[in-house]
Amino acid sequence: MAENFSDEGLDRILGFVPKNTGTLDANLYAAAITTAGTVDGTTALSGTVVPSRTTIWASDYQTSGGAGRGGGGEPTIGTGGYVRCGPIAGATQWGAQTTAGQGRRTTANQQSFVQSTAAWSNQNVIGNAIVTASGAGSGVAYYYSNFSDNSTVPVNASGIVLQITPYWEFDI
Repeated sequence: MAENFSDEGLDRILGFVPKNTGTLDANLYAAAITTAGTVDGTTALSGTVVPSRTTIWASDYQTSGGAGRGGGGEPTIGTGGYVRCGPIAGATQWGAQTTAGQGRRTTANQQSFVQSTAAWSNQNVIGNAIVTASGAGSGVAYYYSNFSDNSTVPVNASGIVLQITPYWEFDI
């Protein structure tokens, strides 16, 4: 299983804690990441590979990224009925912290993407990004993770409801 925090997400966290400056986001959203994205502008995402920490979500959310940074390969919002899940915020959406491997994890309630009306523009979903905005081309991605079973899930027709269980995990 692959997961990591983005530099832009960590910068946002470190601006708030310990500095008590910056923005504490009231709402978070889950965006699909697909095999159309890359780790570093060249290596494709897969069930075991997520975007690099240097990915800049607002510019790279739908692309394969740029030189030295990855991209999310997110489906085009509206194509096939795709929209981001959320908002996912507050103690009622996220569970208690638990020990996971060499770190700590919190898991959100299961989220469902809206039922597809056709194939998504980027069809092979490998996981999700936790982002700060519901709209395309905006916001910061805090965290990327693939599915816990390393699978790739196709959304290639109408009538598909993709369900995910987002989580954050800090490992040492």
